[in-house]
Amino acid sequence: MKQIFTSILFFTTIITAYSQTYNITFQLNTNDMTETFSIPEINGTFNNWCGACAPLADEDGDGIYSITIPLSAGLIEYKFAADNWAIQETLPTGSSCTLTTGQFTNRVYEVSQDATLPIVCWGSCDNCGINNGPFNVTFKVDMSGVTENYTIPEVNGTFNNWCGGCAPMSDTDGDDIWELTIALPAGNHEYKFAYDSWAGQEILTPGAPCTITADAFTNRFLEVSGPSELPSVCWGQCAPCGIISVENSNEVEVSIFPNPASDILTISGMTGSGFARIIDMTGKEVINAIQLNSNSQRINISQIPAGNYMLLINGNNAQSARRFCILR
Repeated sequence: MKQIFTSILFFTTIITAYSQTYNITFQLNTNDMTETFSIPEINGTFNNWCGACAPLADEDGDGIYSITIPLSAGLIEYKFAADNWAIQETLPTGSSCTLTTGQFTNRVYEVSQDATLPIVCWGSCDNCGINNGPFNVTFKVDMSGVTENYTIPEVNGTFNNWCGGCAPMSDTDGDDIWELTIALPAGNHEYKFAYDSWAGQEILTPGAPCTITADAFTNRFLEVSGPSELPSVCWGQCAPCGIISVENSNEVEVSIFPNPASDILTISGMTGSGFARIIDMTGKEVINAIQLNSNSQRINISQIPAGNYMLLINGNNAQSARRFCILR
């Protein structure tokens, strides 16, 4: 009798587990839709792509429709349509929210708990008004200190599969600062400068503020969130030519504290006068023309976002570079 009871309990547990449902809320932003529609709907594997059986509602009239559906755990495919399949969204293949099987590309989601999914725009993995590029990014490298023979510098990176001579730079004014503008999607990218289809490449210092090291490779890195013109950097360095590298900066008796810092960064040991500026890990100037005229100088950094930065100092015919971090 005990064995029969145990078996019944076992199968009851399994049935209960498989019958568990989770409330999933779907949200669709229709404000950028150009198609005419009356009622949006959601169709998927969970309702046999039924058409108008799962209409969305917009109770506050803001153009964002939603619906909550109890679903069993597991992978689902779905897409938004309207007016009983009168129109349907076209989704990008290979994107983060979709799955393509044969000729069909649908949204995909793994149900495992109650969830409110992020608002998405019709035909997109993102909300309306979110611009993921591509954005024009201008790269600049100062080749004045390069002693090797070269013809054309280039930019190689994750965005062009480290292709060699496919992204040549130009120096139209002959000042030895070579430039190239590339349209890049939003996100993180690794890259480095080389020349003549990898005939030569810059050697970057691991741990430098503009670099990332992985699997014995040290490259520059860049976070793209909009159009930008990167400052000119010296070949193989994070800073412009004329600024000594971080690894040699101990020759100049200047210290900064606290590090990490929050709102105030103090420069100590400066003799005479000079100027300082702060650049971020991409080489972009954050603060410039900070006048230094005392042995202990306080810099207000409260408006700078948290992250890693480099302080560049010019004064008394000497230069210094110091890495520091802002935490909040």
